[in-house]
This record gives sequence, structure tokens and C-alpha cells, in this order.
Amino acid sequence: MATLAADWLTARLLRRSTTDLGVFLPAGFPSAHADAEVLRTFASRGARLFEIGVPYSDCYLDGPVIAEAYERALSRGTTMVDVLETVHQVATTTWAPVVVVSYWGPVLRYGGPERFAQDLAAAGAAGAMIVDLPLEEAGPWLAASHQSGLTTPQLVSRRASDERLERICSAASGWVYAPAAEAALTGYTGRLDVEALERFTQRLRAAGPVPVVTGIGVSSPQMARSLRDLVDAVVIGTPAIQPLLEMSPSDGLRAAADRVALFAAALQRPDDPANLFRPDYIGMM
Repeated sequence: MATLAADWLTARLLRRSTTDLGVFLPAGFPSAHADAEVLRTFASRGARLFEIGVPYSDCYLDGPVIAEAYERALSRGTTMVDVLETVHQVATTTWAPVVVVSYWGPVLRYGGPERFAQDLAAAGAAGAMIVDLPLEEAGPWLAASHQSGLTTPQLVSRRASDERLERICSAASGWVYAPAAEAALTGYTGRLDVEALERFTQRLRAAGPVPVVTGIGVSSPQMARSLRDLVDAVVIGTPAIQPLLEMSPSDGLRAAADRVALFAAALQRPDDPANLFRPDYIGMM
């Protein structure tokens, strides 16, 4: 049975009358006590879902900005216990569903998929996306997350065959993540092939009913607007993290929140039902 948080995430994305803005932030960044407050500020400026990253040194899918944010969090001693505490703080004080993003290594070091899934659910997470776990090796994780009621978003390449897309969409819940820039690291700022992404999202929707989310390479509000009608949510990370790395804490938060607001405005439609932001379960966890 899905948790309340998982149900809320799915209900948001399946509406498809809006395109939600998601924001990624590593736990423990910019500091152990500031991460949840940063995300609450982002929620007040239009972020509708959150990805909370598990800091990891071998983050080979990430570009320099997120890698540096991870390194700062690790240098301050951030552990999986701290990740879970951040999840709990954000899940119980905002309306935004929280999905944890992790490499497989930290999950194994924490005690394996069963413990990880159980503790995520207890903290109030809606799910977790394991970015380097191939579908062929994901059985134990999928079983554990299903048992704990979590969603299991899947990262998918547009180079996958239609048969593989069907298998990935069958295993996924919450969303499938279609990178806006294929084969790029996070923080990519080059040109996007919007037509290619549109064709890929059409293939994904034909492969299964799971919502489609994009990110990686959505470096400006204008780019986000160009993708608004293709996907159910757009996730940004580097544009929000960079000011927090480069500026003082107060100035960085102000600049990052302003960027979040610009991305949120770019995704908003005139008929956006903003009054549906807050689910009933907030405060009940």
C-alpha cells in the first residue's frame, strides 16, 4: 500500500493540467541546519516537489556544481541519518512531496534496500530514485520500496528500445525521468534538442501511464517554458545551487529563491489551480 506522501506525489503529477517545478538540493548543503530552511524558502517561491540528494563522492553523473555541493556536505560529516532528518523536516513542514536521489553505494553502506526503504517511508519521503542502478539489478530495491509504499522513479535514456522503455515504465512509479540533455552531466548549459525530447516523451507515454519528468540541461526559465507542454514536471538543481555556493548565506539564499521563482513562473499556465498545492496529510506525520 502506498504511503500518503507517495499517493500525493502521484496525484499531483497525474493531473497534467499543470507542469510542476521540482528543485534538487543535497542534504547537508549549504549546511546541516540550513538545508530544510532553504527548501522551505523554495516552496514559498513556487517549488512544488523536491529531490533531496544523498551526498556521495563518486557522483560521476553530476557536473561540477552539484559535485562541489556534495563535497561540502560530506566535509561537514553528513550521513544518511542526516538525510532522513532533512526529509522529515521538509515533508512535515511543506506541501511538497520529497523524493530522495541517491547512488547505490550509500544505500548498501546504510544497510541495504530494506532498511533504506523502511526508514525513508518513516521519514515521510514519497520515494527514491537510484540513479546508477540498472533495471536488471534493481529487483531487491523495487521489492523493498514496494513493501514500504514508496514510489520508484526511473532514470531512462532516449537510446533505449521501445521494449526496454515498456519494462522501465512498468517498474517505475512516481515518474520516469527523461533527461532534457541526453548523455550530459547535471549542470549542462548547452543547446537543447526540444524536438528530440518531444519525440522521446511521446515514446514514454506510449510505453506506460507513468508521469514524465525532465531535468539536466534546463538551465534557464526560457528553456523550462519551452518544455512545459511536454512533461509533467521540470526539475532544476544547478541553477538553484550555484548562488548558494558562490555567495554569502543570506545573499545566496535570496538569489537562489529568486531563480526558483522565475522558473516557477515560466512553467505556470493561466488556468493553474494554485489552490490545490497543499495536501491534507501535512502535519499528520
